[in-house]
Amino acid sequence: MSATDTFRLLHVDDDPAILDLTSAFLDRELDWEVTTLTEPKPEVALSRIVDDAEASDAGVNVDCIISDYDMPGMDGLAFFEALRDHGITTPFILYTGKGSEEIASQALNAGVTGYFQKGGPDQQRRLANRVEQVLEDRRTQAVADRYSTVLEALGYPIYVVDDDGQFEFVNEPLAELTGYDRETIIGSSPALIKDEAAVEQAESELGRILSSTGPNTTQFEVDIVPKEGEPIRCRDHMAALPYDGECFEGSVGILRDISTERQRRRELRYKTRAMDEAPTGIAMTDPSRADNPMIYVNDAFVEMTGYDREEALDRNCRFLQGPETRTEAVERLSDAIEAGESATVTLRNYRKDGDPFWNRVSVAPLHDDDGEVARWVGFQEDVTERRRYRRRLERQNERLERFAGVLSHDLRNPLTVAAGELELARCATEDGHEHLDAVADAHDRMEALIDDLLTLVRDTEGDIEWERLSLSEMVERCWADIETRSATLRVETDRTVSAESRRFRRLLTNLLGNAVEHGGDEVVVTVGETADGFYVADDGPGIPEDKRDDVFKAGYSTNADGTGFGLEIVREFADIHDWTVDVTESEAGGARFDVQGVGGS
Repeated sequence: MSATDTFRLLHVDDDPAILDLTSAFLDRELDWEVTTLTEPKPEVALSRIVDDAEASDAGVNVDCIISDYDMPGMDGLAFFEALRDHGITTPFILYTGKGSEEIASQALNAGVTGYFQKGGPDQQRRLANRVEQVLEDRRTQAVADRYSTVLEALGYPIYVVDDDGQFEFVNEPLAELTGYDRETIIGSSPALIKDEAAVEQAESELGRILSSTGPNTTQFEVDIVPKEGEPIRCRDHMAALPYDGECFEGSVGILRDISTERQRRRELRYKTRAMDEAPTGIAMTDPSRADNPMIYVNDAFVEMTGYDREEALDRNCRFLQGPETRTEAVERLSDAIEAGESATVTLRNYRKDGDPFWNRVSVAPLHDDDGEVARWVGFQEDVTERRRYRRRLERQNERLERFAGVLSHDLRNPLTVAAGELELARCATEDGHEHLDAVADAHDRMEALIDDLLTLVRDTEGDIEWERLSLSEMVERCWADIETRSATLRVETDRTVSAESRRFRRLLTNLLGNAVEHGGDEVVVTVGETADGFYVADDGPGIPEDKRDDVFKAGYSTNADGTGFGLEIVREFADIHDWTVDVTESEAGGARFDVQGVGGS
């Protein structure tokens, strides 16, 4: 049957007059558009049908065969049986003038579609009615085949439940979904693959369909309980099977696994919520629309700009610009968008109330499957306070640099002069040197204090130039630079560390000098390694536990001649390297400083 419901009939009869009369009558009586082919010889008709079936993938190209019984060479039943021997099952109506109960019985037992005796108009109408039924069945089967092909191509699980509430049909995709074979499902109730609540929901939905005011079809979500594993969330598309009157014949449904879809929707909700609630302003624009307007802004954007969504959407974001917005930054942003590239600029923008703020804007293109820019996403961050802090920090650094200049020049010069005059005074004075010695000690302490302050002001700034350094070699070099008196050094490590050489040397010098200064003339200083760093320990008097939190504070010292900045420098240099320094008691009862986070090997 063709897709346009045009049918082809083949009438075989050795009487040309019967062929012409029957063809004309069928053309008049049938509601379908038909083409009636005629053939007086059954052998020729058989050959044509068989050849057509073998030559075409679609099979026989006629929808119904009408044949006389009594024909020379081959009668109608022999013709029918020959067709069946070739596997051709086209509907076959025996229409004969030589009828008998015996022939009728043989024909019906053989499986013909219909048996009619030739006669007047009434017999012709009976023949036409039977052909009409055949063509209706063929059309219905063709439509069903089309739908079956579509459903099979879609691969959706399909079921039919009969009027007794049992599965009458399920396809293979449904069997695969549930883990049961089709033979197990067919004949069982939906409770096999649904829990009680799901069964009740399906019955309720079917009741809506069957009600006089209900829909023809319904969709609802349901959990399918497979033979093994967790329930599978599906969407059930249900309809009642066609029926006449009040005789309900069952329902049909198509299931679609939406568990992945639900997960995607859930993830999309999370992502949307993350954008909505992000602490950074987010806007999205549509470049396919005139002037690339914003189609989305989040809560942070609204809060930062003062414009609510209705005021911001469908506008280009340039409305945030004002009289002090630098054109250079705007042009860089425009050029990047024109080129389809990401960019970051800092703009002087204005809130709805007119207050200016510094807006760090980053834009990036979002491409579609064809590689075209479908959306632009922009991130806005109010950096006004950060810029103010940076300016304050720059001014503070300038003041510190001026302070360092005063320390290194304006204070050191008078001290140099004072030291020279002090030496002249010693030469000119025979007595009272002890007073001059006190002045010299004060000068030395001021020199040490200036050195430490300059170290804190200047050497704690700047990038790290990392080097691989031998801890033992660095310790030995630092030990040689300090006044060790009768102290003893023990180095119990061969670790190498990554550090900035100049700062690391000052850190070690201050730790070793602190141990000698507070440990006594005969102190034993030990440098060893830990799992993640190293330690400097001594066997001196140690540091009281209630004082250990104070030793790193600026200006704190238990030595009257100390500056109080030595351990402050140790802590600052450790921080620069992302290390930590802790003070505890050594095994010998003295002080132990642990530097951790060093790593190395």
